[in-house]
Amino acid sequence: MVNDTHYTFQVAGVYNGLFVMEDRLTGSVWSHYEGKVLEGPLAGQGLVMDYVPTTQTTWEEWLALHPDTLVLDFNTGFEQRYRENVAIGRRGLSEQFLDTIINMDTRLDEFELVLGVEAGGEHRAYILQELPNNKSVINDTLGGESIAIFSQNSTYATVFSSAVNGQLLTFSSDGSKITDDLGNVWSLDGRCESGPFAGERLVSGYGFVSEWYGWAAYHPQTTIYGR
Repeated sequence: MVNDTHYTFQVAGVYNGLFVMEDRLTGSVWSHYEGKVLEGPLAGQGLVMDYVPTTQTTWEEWLALHPDTLVLDFNTGFEQRYRENVAIGRRGLSEQFLDTIINMDTRLDEFELVLGVEAGGEHRAYILQELPNNKSVINDTLGGESIAIFSQNSTYATVFSSAVNGQLLTFSSDGSKITDDLGNVWSLDGRCESGPFAGERLVSGYGFVSEWYGWAAYHPQTTIYGR
């Protein structure tokens, strides 16, 4: 839904190393990375899709946080189109993708998985494989905004604003739980489990897991945490 209009999409091709989408209503081409119109009848109108926070995790970790989760039935009528995705994190871009990339950044391996974060108009990549092998947190400042990266075992990574009810918090972890300087205990999905802010939720930031080449292609000024 964009400005009260419901759009449906199909793959339109490749731009800057990534698939782009064409809406069936107007034939306009959209970037799935930024939710913006690249060309077509809707270009130049300032339309942008709302960002819905997502989390990189495993089924085991997700189920522990959300035991009532529903799962899409396998019998959708399109089973013949399903296949195992073995490309994520695998080296070697095809020429179909390479020929479209405007900015090829070689600071990291092209398929290194990163949590790409935007805050205050600036961008930063957090390398998943360099995150601690337990429940952990990174307190950081990006674009003048205070953020916190919650992660676990290099498989779960998400970003939150560090402010709750106008109060700026500093988080820490002992490897088994995440706490803050007021004594609150927080779950990986940003819920306060105990303490003065019990029941509160952290505000999700703008961030998602991506292969490095795509994040850098669309955000050429990105920094890399710890580098």
